[in-house]
Amino acid sequence: MSVLTLADAAKQMTIAIRVKDRDKMIVFYKDTIGFALKKEENTLAIMGVKENERQYLWLEESPRAAEHFGEVKKLKQYTIAVSNVEELSDVYYRLKQASYPVVQTSYDDKAYILVDDPEGNRLEIIADMNEKQVENDEQLLALSTKKATKLSQATVLQQIQLNVTAPEKEIDFLQNNLGFYLGNNNSTTHSFKKSDLEIVLHKSDSQLVDIESAEVLGLEIIRFVVTSDVLEGIQKHLAKIGKGFYIDKKRTILTVYDPAGIEWWFVLKNDK
Repeated sequence: MSVLTLADAAKQMTIAIRVKDRDKMIVFYKDTIGFALKKEENTLAIMGVKENERQYLWLEESPRAAEHFGEVKKLKQYTIAVSNVEELSDVYYRLKQASYPVVQTSYDDKAYILVDDPEGNRLEIIADMNEKQVENDEQLLALSTKKATKLSQATVLQQIQLNVTAPEKEIDFLQNNLGFYLGNNNSTTHSFKKSDLEIVLHKSDSQLVDIESAEVLGLEIIRFVVTSDVLEGIQKHLAKIGKGFYIDKKRTILTVYDPAGIEWWFVLKNDK
């Protein structure tokens, strides 16, 4: 399935989350986590970093969608990797300055901070400890410049963990529709990798996992920016196997739903 190779797009990914209070979420992701607000379009806020045009996070205000805060939904957590532990320490400093609760920190192979955004979407911010070894929160905080306010252009969306009620169907979709490769595998968790992106599946019995994304707040879309060859390859492959999808008349965007009801977008890369 070489036509489905997403290596060119792996660092140009976006996740879209339906939210109730977009302004509150913007403040958290901009002022505390360090994303830049790239632009706003009607109900949509697009978050990225200052140095490039990549769109890391969409926040779409959907006041009519059911909240179900604190319950198990499609998104278990997502991970962004930052350049180094110094940058992670600046994020940690901003969290402390805002008196924002941290769920967990860890300093084993890598350093990470686990935090729930204001609407309960769990975010992991992670950094390698290649040069600086950190063993506890105090050491991490001591590395902060206390001046940095934004994430750097080295930031990448590294992992998305999904709750699914039918792992075998999602596995088939990721492998045979999109060309992801199965990695670690056990009875409850399945891990897939495509270049730098990892998708991790968790078996769940929650009824909310199967509700249509438009009806509940939380994860709605996983979006890739791809080359014309990749877009064409995905279209041909999905048509060949009889998988339903949408592609616009200009052939600039293709969308397909996975068994969990998440919408996957493949958008033509603009080389201008």
